[in-house]
This record gives sequence, structure tokens and C-alpha cells, in this order.
Amino acid sequence: MAGPLKQYAFINAKLRARISKILPDELINQMIRARTLTESIQLLKNTPFALVEATYSRTGDLKMAELELFKQEVNLYLELENHLKGEVLNFVRALASRYEIDTLKNVLRLWFDHSVRGRSIEEPLSYLYHSAIHYDLHIDKIIKARDIKDLQAALKETPYSSLISRNAEQVREKMSIFPFEIALDHFFYQQLLERAEKLQPADHKITKRFIGVEIDMQNINWLIRFKDFYNLSLEETLKYIIPQGYNIAMDKIEQAYNSPNITDILSELIRKKYGALSTFLTSQSSGSYARLILIERILEQIMLYEIRHVMAGYPFTIGIILAYFILKGNEIKKIMTILNAKLYKLPEERIKANL
Repeated sequence: MAGPLKQYAFINAKLRARISKILPDELINQMIRARTLTESIQLLKNTPFALVEATYSRTGDLKMAELELFKQEVNLYLELENHLKGEVLNFVRALASRYEIDTLKNVLRLWFDHSVRGRSIEEPLSYLYHSAIHYDLHIDKIIKARDIKDLQAALKETPYSSLISRNAEQVREKMSIFPFEIALDHFFYQQLLERAEKLQPADHKITKRFIGVEIDMQNINWLIRFKDFYNLSLEETLKYIIPQGYNIAMDKIEQAYNSPNITDILSELIRKKYGALSTFLTSQSSGSYARLILIERILEQIMLYEIRHVMAGYPFTIGIILAYFILKGNEIKKIMTILNAKLYKLPEERIKANL
């Protein structure tokens, strides 16, 4: 008992206090109802996102404000790392690598546009997160790389260099960095699961469940995109699917691919394990995009169900850390969805449908 209490007593109080300050639904609705982007973003002025409002007011550049949100999200992890140690610290560092990997993906896309397609990348380059998270990505060296060998050299002091090497041939064959992106996603979940294995039993059980649910979300999202938007075969789709999902095993993925309605794969799961979410099954959707939105919403509700479950239980576990980061991530996603919708003057109904 002393171990978990000592590790989590301070963290639990700190994070629950922050969770209580997550923007209320009423303020989110006010942002949606605002007549303009400027009115919507001004509602953030007296919130923890005041820097976003200040950045936009100073620059008039929503992408720059979005970069500030990304920095805030990264800083949430880096700040928490200062209060942790041992295997819990290692696990949180693995969680934070998501942002490093996302940055690397963006850099690789720009490198490909610049070196292969001959496009100008000066503007998007200015919106990249340039600071090191755990490893220096040497962004300038990547952008200037003449070929994949130069990419490997730029990343030689990181764990990503070997991923570039192993997937180089596929990138050359497909003339796309898609194999790099998939490899980076697989690496993220692999090292996250490896770190989870070293946690105390109670923490390991919680992390395995949360990671597994997130893998389910990722796999179903990919399944629809690969099948309906990219026309990939089942064999190729299964090569990209991430193993160790919590509720949806590989055989269910294959079954879903062959089903005319992928939502069928979720129906049995929800009725058995998440009965309170069964109302979502009554929603009708036609078309690949609408079906994707519906399934994403169902899977997000499953994740929120898991968060409520862990927060109502024994407080001195890693569950509070996972819950905090997921809730904060959802909050930031909502804010940027609304602000980008306001930029393009989308109607309220359309904004709500995308949240």
C-alpha cells in the first residue's frame, strides 16, 4: 500500500484539480454559437488556454495558435515527468513520444514534398514544433536530406533511424512515406506495451486495458479508411493492423472487413460490455464518411466509459494519469475542431456533428 500511496498521492490530487478545470460544456457551446472565429477564440481569454487567444490576437494566424496548443499538450507530459520516477516515469515518457512521432511524421511529409515532389515547404515548416521532446530530431537535417540514407544519418541518435532503414524499400516502391508512418505507429504502441509490462500488477492491468481500447479505435479507423477510401485488400490491411487490441481481436477485424456494415462488429461488443452505450447503435449512417464518424464516436464513448470506471475506483493508480491525458487531449481536439470550423464558417449543426 505504501508504494502506490507514495507514488500517486500528490499526482492524484494535482491531476484531479486540473481535470475539474476542463472547459465546461456551456463554454464549448458558446464557442460553437459564436458568430465569428474571433468571437469564438476570445472566449478562451480567461481560461487555461488564454495563450491561444493571445497568440491569435497578436498574429491573426490560427495555425500559429494551433502550434501553441500543441506546445501546451507536450508541456503537460514534460511537467508531469518531473514528479515521477522509475517505471511509471518510463511509461509516461513512452506516452509523450506520441508527440515526437507526430512531429517526425510531419517532418517526413515535408521532406517528401520538398525532395520528391519539388514543392515549396517554407510556410508549413514554420508551423512545426522544433524543440526536442526526448530526442533531437534534427529537423533541418531531415528537410535537407538528399535521400533516405541521409534521413537515417539525421536520426542516428534516435530509435527511429532503424525504422527508416527497415521500411526504405517499401517507400521507394510505393513512392510514398506511408510505410514510414505505419511503422512509427506500430513502434509507438509496441514500446508503450513493453513499458506497461514493467509496471506494478494493478497499473499494468489498467494500462493494458486503456492501450488496448486505443488500439481498437486506431484499427477500426484504419479498417474503414483502408477498405473504403484506399481499396486495400484484406491481406494488405491485416499487415497494417496493430495487434493486442482489448476488445477487438484480429479475427474480428477480418470479420469486420468482410461485413457489408462494419458497425455490426461493434454491436455485440457494446451489448455485452457497454450496455449503457447501446443507444448509439440506433443511429443510422449511410456512406463511408458518415459510418467512420459514427464508429469513431462509439469508440470514443467506450474510452470515456473506461475513464469514468477508473476514476471511480481506487485513486492511487496510474489510471488518473491516463484519464487526465485522454481528457485533456479530447478538450484540445474539441477546441481546434471548433476554431477551424469557424475559420471555414461551418454551421453549428456541422460543428456539433464533428465533435
